[in-house]
Amino acid sequence: MSKNLLDIDLELIYKAQEIARYCLETIPAYLKSGISREEIHKLCEELMLSKGSTGWWTHGDAALILYGPYLTYSAHEDPQHLFEELLVSDNDVITIDVAPMFGIGWGDMTRTYAIENGVCVPWEQSTNQELITGMNLEYELHELLLKTVNNDTTFADIHKMTTKVLEQKGYYNCDYHGNFGHSIEIHPDNRVTIIPEETKVISKYGKPITYEPHICKIGSSIGIKYENMYMIKNGHLELI
Repeated sequence: MSKNLLDIDLELIYKAQEIARYCLETIPAYLKSGISREEIHKLCEELMLSKGSTGWWTHGDAALILYGPYLTYSAHEDPQHLFEELLVSDNDVITIDVAPMFGIGWGDMTRTYAIENGVCVPWEQSTNQELITGMNLEYELHELLLKTVNNDTTFADIHKMTTKVLEQKGYYNCDYHGNFGHSIEIHPDNRVTIIPEETKVISKYGKPITYEPHICKIGSSIGIKYENMYMIKNGHLELI
């Protein structure tokens, strides 16, 4: 791939990620008890379309939404059938993973939200200590990623680092593939994932990656996910 084509692709990716960020920063105002998965999904679509999204890269679906007893759900299939009669409760946790496209550029971002007494509150203000502990761990993992990834880091290195921290803290990986993220491509089937067997050097691969630990404390049912997109520049990982 020529440098010019790569630059053009990155511009589209940046735009798609701006759309994802806008959606997830705006949606809390609409989250409340009694709302359905379909209503949340429609709101996500409308917010991203209003900012110019041209489609959805993952299974043609705008957003993966989890709450209630299904916060650890992970599978290839969309879990829509699980939520047919399940509304968000007065005290709940909601995870939203959005996948907007801008041309051939992908956006990919996930946030987890707290519902307290029927309304969405910042997770730091939640009374759910398990949520607070899990979110602090997510932030710790992302900070560790930024500090440790360099020009020599492989996808497998990130998996090993993340797994070690989770084991030390008493958490497990909910992802059904066992990965913690993937490369950003034009075609979803070409993704390179953060798994133990993937020895490609990230900087030599030359594409953005997502980091999206979907984690749960052992013995709990509160799955938590926090996803950002990153790119190695000048030997260091930077947030997109």
